[in-house]
Amino acid sequence: MPPAGRPRQAWLLSPELLCAQIVVNIHIPVSTVLDLSRQPGSIDRYGPVSAEHIRLLRPSSLRRVMVDATTGRPIAVDDRTTPAAQDPAALREQIQQMLTPAVVADVDEAQHDPSARLARLVDLRDLYCCGPGCSSSRTERDHLQPWAQGPTSARNLKRESPRCHHAKHHGWSLTAHDDGSTTWTSPLTRRYWRPSPHSPPPKADLWQDPPPIRSRPTGIVPEEEDDHEAAGAPTQPEPAPPSVEPVRLDAETVWDDPPPF
Repeated sequence: MPPAGRPRQAWLLSPELLCAQIVVNIHIPVSTVLDLSRQPGSIDRYGPVSAEHIRLLRPSSLRRVMVDATTGRPIAVDDRTTPAAQDPAALREQIQQMLTPAVVADVDEAQHDPSARLARLVDLRDLYCCGPGCSSSRTERDHLQPWAQGPTSARNLKRESPRCHHAKHHGWSLTAHDDGSTTWTSPLTRRYWRPSPHSPPPKADLWQDPPPIRSRPTGIVPEEEDDHEAAGAPTQPEPAPPSVEPVRLDAETVWDDPPPF
């Protein structure tokens, strides 16, 4: 229904409806965006993206994520985003200014539901469900220890799918480790270890200049190109693949090769 006091035609052409924005979170290692490594990045609900494609993306804003230097596990996230510089040199200087070490403390919150800052950190840290064999992104933030006994903090919250969350109420138990990995114990006391979704950051000097871009010398033909194509000679068309008669299946068909199982 249109808001009261506004004509329907004006409401259908409302500026707030025409200027809707779509936010895509791209996780980029600092060494990759500074052209110091080839470590891939990732896009939420999509998966990994190569370093070459990551460098082609032009971010409109940046959000600093501080990670543990030994495990790569996120431990703090900035509340606000910073507009990204469009010039490559200015963007590089802007990212280097964000590389300031900081001491992060995991502060307990008094309420049951986490705040927006804590929820953002837990979602970015866990990425998906931590259950054994489960990689669902439709998750719930669950307290490892019930809220009556355990606090609402980053160390006591994990992302779990509804199926894995309900399994904890039917005999399964979960133990979270400092490196981001988890261990699930079944009602039959069998243990299942789940590795951390993060890896230690690459050892690179983030203040050094990137290597120069190597240009191809003039007059040299690349190896993948044929000599005839480089000289301008006409190429022969590839022969058409041989036609294959379709196989007709009936009740008397007998296969010579066994199935691959």
